[in-house]
Formats: sequence, C-alpha cells, structure tokens
Amino acid sequence: MRIHACQCQEDGISIEFSDKKTAEFSLFWLRDHSTDAKSLNPSTLQRDLDTFNMPVPKLAQQQLLNDGAVLQIHWQNDATLTEFTADFLHAMAYPCVPEPGYKLWGNELQDRVPDFDFNQISQSDAAFLPVIDAMENFGIVTFSNVPTDMSATKALLEKIGYIRESVFGGLWDFSNNQAHSDSAYTSVGIGLHTDGTYTIDPPGLQLLHCLAFEGEGAFNQFVDGFKVAQLIKEQEPQAYQTLTRIKVPAHYIEPGIQLRGEHPVVREDKNGHFEQICFNNFDRSPFKLTAEDEKAFYHAYGKYQQLVNDPALQIQFQLQPGKAVWFDNWRTLHARTAFSGFRHLAGGYTNREDYISKKLTLRGQTPWQE
Repeated sequence: MRIHACQCQEDGISIEFSDKKTAEFSLFWLRDHSTDAKSLNPSTLQRDLDTFNMPVPKLAQQQLLNDGAVLQIHWQNDATLTEFTADFLHAMAYPCVPEPGYKLWGNELQDRVPDFDFNQISQSDAAFLPVIDAMENFGIVTFSNVPTDMSATKALLEKIGYIRESVFGGLWDFSNNQAHSDSAYTSVGIGLHTDGTYTIDPPGLQLLHCLAFEGEGAFNQFVDGFKVAQLIKEQEPQAYQTLTRIKVPAHYIEPGIQLRGEHPVVREDKNGHFEQICFNNFDRSPFKLTAEDEKAFYHAYGKYQQLVNDPALQIQFQLQPGKAVWFDNWRTLHARTAFSGFRHLAGGYTNREDYISKKLTLRGQTPWQE
C-alpha cells in the first residue's frame, strides 16, 4: 500500500491511498498513536504518552517518504517526529473483516477429529502450531501416546499458558468418587453442555486425560455449538435473536461456595461471527421473564437443546488410558454416557486470553493483525 496524496486540514490530514480510497485522521489521533520512543515504549509497546495532558497537537511539517510508503509528521509543540506506514493507516481506516477461522461440523467428523502424537507436539512451540490451527478450525483435538501420569497432563495444559484455578482446583485428578457437588465426579450420564455458565468468565479450553479405565460405557460426546447456532439462525431467525439477547442465569453451590453468572446462549464478535456458546440446562437458575419473552425463550432454548441431542450433529468416542481430548469450551458442548467400573481422569482449564495469546505469538501476529 502507498499514500498517493495527503492534504493538511484545520485539525487533521486527509489521505488518498494508492487504491483510490480516502480517509481522514485527526491530529489528535495521529499524535496519540505516535510510535516514537518517547510516546510508545519500544520494548513493551505500551503507550508512554499522557494523552489527555498533551498540548493541542499542531503540525510543523508533514511529508511522504519511500514513494508514499511512509507518512512522516513533525509536530510543532514538542519537536516530536512521528512516522506511520501506509499499510498501518490503511488498516486503521479500512479494517479487513476476516473470514471466520472455524469450520462447522456434525457427525461427519466422527473418526476424523485431528489427532496429535504427544511426543511430537512436545518438541517445540513450532511443533504445537498445528494443534492451535486445528483447534481454531474444529474446536476439538485429541492426543495419543500421552504418558498416564499427571505430569503429562500438566505439560499439555502449559503449552498454552498457566493452568486456571477453579472450585475444582487447578490441575484436576478426579474419578467417580463424588468429591464435589458435580456429576462429573460420579458414574452417571452427563448431558451435553458447556462448563462454567455460572462464572463471570467461563473457562476457555478444557483438557481431559485418561489415566485409567476399567469398566464399560463412559463414551465422551461432543457437538459443535456454532453449527447448532448456525442452523437456528438459518431456520428460525427470531429464535436465534432470542438466544443472543436473553441472558440466562446459572449457579454452582456447595458448602461455602455460591457461584453465579449469566450469559446469552450465543454471542457474536464484532464481525458477526460466532464467538461464544454458553449452554447448560442443568446449571440454569430460576428466573422470570415477561410473558412474551418467556414464550420466546423456552421455544429458542428448547430448539437448541433439541438440536444438540440430534445424533446427526454428535461425535463420540471412549477415552482409553494414554488418550486425551482438548476442546474449546466457548464452542464445543461435551457430555459423557454412564459407566460401570473405575475411571480415573486428569485435566484442567486454560483461559481464553492465554489461548489467543499463544495463537498470535506462534503465528507472529500482533492483535491489530488478526
């Protein structure tokens, strides 16, 4: 990208880019975004400029460098020299709306879930990038040949960042021993849901690692929550709007603990792409709506429940010792059938921001280059 021409105005600069698009930038914005070493810390990329105590910005001079690849500004007030690339200014004025990184799926993903060898992905950060790519695409991956000890569980979780603490601890070590007031600590079947609807910030990713299993049953089931949302969006737009509009309260209670949160079932990002699913009918708290909203809510919520229980949208497999599954809790609903015998799992949560940080870092991106 190049700047074809720029023109000074009373309190800004009008720029014409080489693609014939134009944009206006105020002097205040340009000074606030200056990348000189006194305004922006070069090592942390944090703003050192005291934006709202700086003098009113006034131009001394502006010029184009490198055939319009760079705009250079000399400020009158403090002799600061600011340079902006044409690419940066164009991206700020005309941000690219990316295609969604996810690929919607149903039971065609059965036996096709991306699987990675523990030893290979443990070699380096670069070797872990395909895992990140697959997670973004499908919201679920599996690992094979994982040592059946919790040090391996911990190593997998820390490939993303620090392990998130919760009422269940940090690194989990659980079996059907009823240690908590949660059905995960029993052998009964668990319906499809996302975790942490009762928290203000539901966990981002969840890992389950099988350490031992002697019994029958315990098939893990998964559904692409984005796929379900897309189907409702296409089939019943009003029901979809209800799922994005009404916040559903949820709770977790055990002696000494009361967690409460509320979220819409579906949340979109600024580009209109699916960003988060929060659905757990088991943890839903009592709440009262107007008669009109109540009717709309039960219909839309029931429609979502109906679709997640459609076998055509589900995949399932049985975790055996040495196998782990890692999934996006902001997207993928999970469940487990009832079982007999003894089952010992380890696992944990990682935060959404740590996953995004690892994704940007491994891809060599900055946040404004997504």
